[in-house]
Amino acid sequence: MNNEIQAELNIGIVGHVDHGKTTLTSKLTGKWTDRHSEEIKQGISIKLGYADAEFYIDPSVSGISSYTSQKTHPLTGNKTELVRKVSFVDAPGHETLMAVMLSGAALLNGAILVVAANEECPQPRTIEHLLALKMHGIKNLVVAQNKIDLVSKEEALLNYKKLREFLDSEGYKDSPIIPTSAHFDTNIDALIYAIVNTIEKPSIEKLSSKPLKMQIVRSFDINKPSTKLKELKGGVLGGAILEGKISVNEKCFIYPGFENGPIEFKVKSLNSEKISLKEA
Repeated sequence: MNNEIQAELNIGIVGHVDHGKTTLTSKLTGKWTDRHSEEIKQGISIKLGYADAEFYIDPSVSGISSYTSQKTHPLTGNKTELVRKVSFVDAPGHETLMAVMLSGAALLNGAILVVAANEECPQPRTIEHLLALKMHGIKNLVVAQNKIDLVSKEEALLNYKKLREFLDSEGYKDSPIIPTSAHFDTNIDALIYAIVNTIEKPSIEKLSSKPLKMQIVRSFDINKPSTKLKELKGGVLGGAILEGKISVNEKCFIYPGFENGPIEFKVKSLNSEKISLKEA
């Protein structure tokens, strides 16, 4: 599998505020998704964070330990084989930012629900985020029981039991729960294994044959203030292609657009993180 490709599926990182979503995302991707000044200042996620990750295996190692996010296996030093490339969407967990989380849920093929082992389960945003996933028909779910380094074995088991009961009651009986400590990199290999084997990737061939449908979740204006209408140079759109495909120089439409119809535009360039694409 060539690693110079775009991500095959979108996975949400959801859960209550301060349960370790962004830290866990950084352990899976090597990237910190809180990049805006206010996020850094306040120490919380405010906008949707994005980061791609590549997952590998070392065929010479059996079981869960063969999985890693590194091109060289940390235990054997062997060159690994790429098995999956995914895009993570890190959703804010604060109660005032639920609308931001909902906009991100529309993009997802699956999700990781992060639940802190050192707090009562379930917390308010744990409930709301899982409900949002159900509303969007997301059935592929992996659960990370995070911060196990902060509790005793007995406390972790009690939290696990409550978490299992909560998931079962909400229709997620088959969702695996992986005890993790993002701070100490505990069970990251087991989490990667669960992601690869639980969250199914969509049929790219089947979806790409349909008309283009792209969910836009953010946009950037590249024009200077007070630019005249005839001199406008367009902008940058961010989101995920749900169906169909798009190419450079292709003419597309944005709906609903203005009162008199959709907005027509021409694609100047396509990018997936730092990878430049001719078609997506």
